[in-house]
Amino acid sequence: MTGLCLSYRYLRWTNDPSSEPAPALPAGVERHFIPTPSGNLEILYAAPSASFPTHGKSPFFFVHGGMGSAWVWLEYMTYLSSRGIPCYAISMRGHGRSWAPGYLRMVFFTTRSMLESDVLAGMAWVTKREGCDVVLVGHSSGGGISQAILGQKKATVSGLALVAAVPAFGSYVLSILTSEMCKY
Repeated sequence: MTGLCLSYRYLRWTNDPSSEPAPALPAGVERHFIPTPSGNLEILYAAPSASFPTHGKSPFFFVHGGMGSAWVWLEYMTYLSSRGIPCYAISMRGHGRSWAPGYLRMVFFTTRSMLESDVLAGMAWVTKREGCDVVLVGHSSGGGISQAILGQKKATVSGLALVAAVPAFGSYVLSILTSEMCKY
């Protein structure tokens, strides 16, 4: 049962992600940084293959779950981009190569609305760059954030895919159950 316990080991103690070398990306994937009032956010981009027509295909925009980052979507991004779909994945604050508020502030004082603002900033950047709405893909807590954004009508998308997503509300009960299971 200990495998179900949450781990904060992927959060940094510092707010400077440049203190560590950036991991290499697969061929065809680029790293971009978009500025926000809080700090720069990492977005990975996999360009669509030239051998497939891309006209009319909405870009996929991937949102990671807790303790992940944009890199968790690399296999999906390279597969889909090889079939003509532009793919983007964001690392929310405190994850991946995005700015980090510091460990304690991230764990205890980062609200869902702050993470929503990161996702919205990334979606706006992609929408402006591509000229169309995205297909929003969210995993775990990233799926909950995606549902919350759409439920509050903060954005429009051309599609939504949820992968093992938590609900947009009520997930506090899940965290209590998980912490209770970790005691055994």
